[in-house]
Amino acid sequence: MSDKKPTFFEGFKEPFEMVNKLRIVFYSLASLSVPFFTIWYLQDKNEELEGVIAPLGKVFSGIVALIAVAVAVVVYMQYQKKLKVIRKEDSLPYRLTMLLKAQSFKFIPLAVAPVVTVVLYRLTLEPLMMGVYLFSLILLAMSNPTVHTVISDLRLNKRDKEIMLQNIPFEETDMKL
Repeated sequence: MSDKKPTFFEGFKEPFEMVNKLRIVFYSLASLSVPFFTIWYLQDKNEELEGVIAPLGKVFSGIVALIAVAVAVVVYMQYQKKLKVIRKEDSLPYRLTMLLKAQSFKFIPLAVAPVVTVVLYRLTLEPLMMGVYLFSLILLAMSNPTVHTVISDLRLNKRDKEIMLQNIPFEETDMKL
């Protein structure tokens, strides 16, 4: 028996513990830019803030939006490739561990776009950049993790699906941790 302490991605005893860890990662990353946007938006509306640089225009904002979409597409394609490998594993706890890692690494690039666009909004105070910021948040929000998205992503069989939905501890099943 090993005295090694499990990492953040390991050691959960029941399915909901993994889903909760996934939510911690998602909401931490999703909320990074929100306080800054709120403060800067309110200051801009109260005319307490001036742009640092001249507005960059519609073309630049469109390019930033296209880059956000391109990043999202690439990230989702990479995630789908990882899912194919994860689905081949037999052990539900191991699949959940691998899914937690894969989704956590999927969230990181998706969370960069809102941070970049909120900084660009602050620099220019351009209303169109605010729209691009909101659009990039929507792209990130499409990855909001739930028990049902985990079940769907892993394409669980009926038995594993019930274990997930009923939050049955793995030690009460014949599954290896």
